[in-house]
Amino acid sequence: MITIKEVRTKRDRKQFVKLPWPIYKDDPAWVPPLISERMDFLNPKKNPYYRHSRVQLITALCDGEPAGRLSVHENIPHVTRHNEKAGFFGFFECIDDRAVANKLFDYASAWLRDKGYSTMRGPFSFSINGEYALLVDGFEHPPMVMMAHNPPYYGSLIEQYGFKGSQDMYAYRMDVSIGLPDTVLKKADEVEKKYENFHVRKMNLKYIEREAKIVHKIYTEAWDENWGAVPLNEKEIMALAKELKMVIDEDITFVAELDGEPIGFSLFLPDINQAIKRANGRLLPVGLIKLLLKKRSIDAFRAFAMGVLKEHRHRGFDNVFYKRTFEEGRKKGYRWTEMSLINESNKPMRTVLERIGAQIYKTYRMYDLKI
Repeated sequence: MITIKEVRTKRDRKQFVKLPWPIYKDDPAWVPPLISERMDFLNPKKNPYYRHSRVQLITALCDGEPAGRLSVHENIPHVTRHNEKAGFFGFFECIDDRAVANKLFDYASAWLRDKGYSTMRGPFSFSINGEYALLVDGFEHPPMVMMAHNPPYYGSLIEQYGFKGSQDMYAYRMDVSIGLPDTVLKKADEVEKKYENFHVRKMNLKYIEREAKIVHKIYTEAWDENWGAVPLNEKEIMALAKELKMVIDEDITFVAELDGEPIGFSLFLPDINQAIKRANGRLLPVGLIKLLLKKRSIDAFRAFAMGVLKEHRHRGFDNVFYKRTFEEGRKKGYRWTEMSLINESNKPMRTVLERIGAQIYKTYRMYDLKI
């Protein structure tokens, strides 16, 4: 017997958070999330997402045992911005059982239809500004920080229900030790010589709120035309900044200024997943020690976000970001980097990455279902 239980209590939420462990017990690439962090993220009192949109977490029980989970949720800023009656699902985990998956999606479809939505899209946990999309190629590689990972059969469970792929995204990989092409380095040097009042500085985490406001302004404008773009509000950007403060490496994170005004930023994150994996979800009693010891030997970083204000694009400022990041990265012992997620439709960005020598090594997919 398969039943659906709505997550209502802290105990329910903890069961929801811990459900993936049995599913991934034989997957060497999986990185267990930190239980305490996930509990806080899914807590309506702590996550500002709940202040503007409704969320329902559900768990599927098979003969009383947890067998699957799902979030079904609104994104009111998306509806307002794109004038689209789309609702969303996320946090999908499931045993390899079509009946269990169908039960989860049946509930989600009914929940969204009841609220007037005509499309269900996902996976989003909870939005495009966080972890999103389903891994469909590259399962052998562990996920980078804030990137999704899942078993290969998840795609079949989703597609068998009737979902259709709506957008593919790519993760590019590049070896830092190889370095950038001479054309990129030359362009970076030309830009720095041409604009006398152009300056690139490292972010200063002592003033995290100031830096977060700079990133928020540039991010909102720079990603305005991207597929599915929805701006973060001030509370969300501050919550994200607080979360990332413990991860950010100031030496590979930059703000570009022209005439004293911020015009761009580049945010690369160390692959903290390499350290988190050893903690197996728990910081205490010994998880924190293992995490800190491993953190010293992290050898990769992810291009989390980069942007330049529209009026300053196509001047080569991105080349300076790449040059500075790779220079500092090599000094600190980073061996390779991931650039993700890049929409298949974002031809300009894909051209830039391929020009500097990056190659696709993972593919992710978003799905739509008419309900």
